[in-house]
Amino acid sequence: MSRFSLKIKLAAVVFILVGTVSTGVAGLGLLFFIQEFKASTASRQFSVVSAMAGELDDRITAAQRELTAVALSIPPSMAGDAAKLQHFLDSRLDLHQVFSDGTAFFSPAGTLLAYAPGETPLIGKKFATREYFVRTLASGRPQISTPFTSARGEGHQVVMFTAPVMGADGSVIGVLGGKVELREENFLSRVARMHVGDGGNFFLFNDNRQMIAHPDRDKVGLPMVHKGERELLDRAIAGYEGSGEMVSPSGVDGIYSFKRLKTTGWILAAERPLATAYEPIARAERLVLYSLCALLPLALITVWLFVGRLTAPLLMFAGRVRESGRDGTPFTPIPLQSGDEIGELVQAFNAMMQELTSQRRLLEREKSFAEELLQHSAVPCFVIDAQHRVIIWNRAMEELTGVEASRQVGGAEPWRAFYEEPRRVLADVVVDGALHEMADLYPCYADSALIPEGLRAEGWYRLKGKQRYLCFDAAPIRDTEGNLLAAIQTLQDVTTRANTEEQLRNMVEAIGESEERFRRLVELSLDGIAILVDRCFVFVNPAGCEMLGCGVPDELMGREMREFIQRESEEVFLEQMSYAESTDTTAPWVEERLLRSDRTAIEVELGVGPFVYRGQKALQVIFRDITERKLAKARLETLAHYDSLTSLPNRVLFFDRLNHVVSEAKRYHHPMALMYLDLDCFKEVNDRFGHAAGDVVLLEAGRRLKDCVRACDMVARMGGDEFTIILSKMAEPQDATVVAERIIAAFSLPFQVEGEEASVGVSIGICIYPVNDTDMDGMVRCADGAMYRAKQDGKNVYRYCEPPQRREGEVIP
Repeated sequence: MSRFSLKIKLAAVVFILVGTVSTGVAGLGLLFFIQEFKASTASRQFSVVSAMAGELDDRITAAQRELTAVALSIPPSMAGDAAKLQHFLDSRLDLHQVFSDGTAFFSPAGTLLAYAPGETPLIGKKFATREYFVRTLASGRPQISTPFTSARGEGHQVVMFTAPVMGADGSVIGVLGGKVELREENFLSRVARMHVGDGGNFFLFNDNRQMIAHPDRDKVGLPMVHKGERELLDRAIAGYEGSGEMVSPSGVDGIYSFKRLKTTGWILAAERPLATAYEPIARAERLVLYSLCALLPLALITVWLFVGRLTAPLLMFAGRVRESGRDGTPFTPIPLQSGDEIGELVQAFNAMMQELTSQRRLLEREKSFAEELLQHSAVPCFVIDAQHRVIIWNRAMEELTGVEASRQVGGAEPWRAFYEEPRRVLADVVVDGALHEMADLYPCYADSALIPEGLRAEGWYRLKGKQRYLCFDAAPIRDTEGNLLAAIQTLQDVTTRANTEEQLRNMVEAIGESEERFRRLVELSLDGIAILVDRCFVFVNPAGCEMLGCGVPDELMGREMREFIQRESEEVFLEQMSYAESTDTTAPWVEERLLRSDRTAIEVELGVGPFVYRGQKALQVIFRDITERKLAKARLETLAHYDSLTSLPNRVLFFDRLNHVVSEAKRYHHPMALMYLDLDCFKEVNDRFGHAAGDVVLLEAGRRLKDCVRACDMVARMGGDEFTIILSKMAEPQDATVVAERIIAAFSLPFQVEGEEASVGVSIGICIYPVNDTDMDGMVRCADGAMYRAKQDGKNVYRYCEPPQRREGEVIP
């Protein structure tokens, strides 16, 4: 995929924007000009047609007025005298100038009595059925006929103007008519000889689509296009006056204007070809196109130079960023001085890099501390990740196995230190959860008594050419969500102890009850060994004296051993002694706590068995120091069961405790409650102040929750901003409401975060046992669902689970 620089992208975007705006403005301006020019052209043409129609109306009115005046001048006595009428018409030269095709006089019966100029064979003919005669006689007013074919033939189209001749009694005694030949030069045909602009013409027609005047005289009297073929023409005949575009019968696009004459109702029209009328529009379009072709390249050059100047500091900054940190060199702030956003970006980048450098150093120190802690541990151990790769192989392991860490770290073959063929080590079993393979892998194994999910195995192995008796302990390492991250395996070389125990067994078998040999054997033991007669010391080996804080055994002689047993362990110790005395067998080994002479406590693993001392019954007590093992167990238990941030119980301990509380509630039939809590607006605190401030809020939230419950109740962090509370042994189910309201009131107080106040609420879901559910998993789902309902109902509230629907006859325990 081709890559373009920021300069090219910005220049392209700006150029496209400028080009789009310029083209849009030019296009809109041109469109506006076209619309306005068309409207102006149509308006001007209609104005010309209107003026011409008014002038034509004046001429028609004048002609009709002239004819009417002549009709009024005819005496009634002359109406019946054809000769006088002929003489009268021949003498009216004014009528001959107006009515080029002649004037005529008709009797009331429609007979042509006189016609001028000249003679005509039509004298004496009847014209009573003519439309113009009928209308004039019926109305007694002047009329103008529609065009009709003259008696002279098809090539002669005329219009007849009529005026009634009135008698003394007001009756019509004759009709005076004046004919206008439409194909000859006269005031009607003259309108078709006039032009509109360049190439435009006038034409006149009536509502019957009959042409009255046209530049092409052959079209006069002929019908126009039929109805429906030209919409604009149909609208003009229907009464529309104005301008519009239409295709002429010859196929030429044109602009047409229509104006109806007031005198006759005829329609005066003007036609003008669009190519001529809109020629300025074509010139404007060419001008805009040429302008854009000239200006856009200039705009592109200007944008390229301008963007180049703007991006120069950014490109320099990008180059310095690429150079920063190369070859492991430490980061040095970029000295780019600029007051715009690029300068702010440089400052932010410098601050971010300095913070990252500081955080990297801190993480490296913490990682180094953790690794050094394991590396300097006197206990041999190694750690593998979830993919079985060795990530830590401490120095004690190197010393014990003779295998260097460089050969193990990064590989997935920790077995090479112990076995000749590939097989799982105890840590592999923990990672894979393959407990069913333990019997095939180890002759002696068990679950760890110190670490949950831990395993323990032991046996003889050949290391560095010597037989060693090793004890293995392995346990999983999980995150706060309970996901397995790694597994740690520790080793104890107990060859000395195993050899000692073997020697002790051999010596006891060899010397029987020989006290002297027994003493010599016991003194070699690293475990404390004491002989009690009547439950008082009669013998203690050096290791036992040291563990009890005494310099010499004489300080213990005659004293009861129970004096050195802490009160919490005293009852168990007495039970062990009673068991050994009554059954004459060794009591089970138990972890107990001894008190040294200086009253400091020491953790021991203690066993009591029957013994014969100098012929009398006695008790043999063997105890070994397990303080370090207990501390290691406590540390691992803390890591496995408590949240590393808030020190509250985590999910693992929460479910263990919930299972115990639910079992107690079922056994003793008392109510208990499970509360599921989620902090409101916690994400805004993280986004605004950072994750460190969010950790402060989580710590304070945990403290407030613990302050709102009893000592017997449990607050746990499930992960993120989710918490749970187990309310055990409640007096009434309504006690959960009191606790929920107390929590909401506690969270109503603002949190102090980096000198500012932040409001963080809490949404609570409550499940009551046994009202809502009796199953542990069901209670968790129920409380979680109630918490989400609280979220949906506005947050910072508590909601109870919906009680289960009971079927008829069903009893919920």
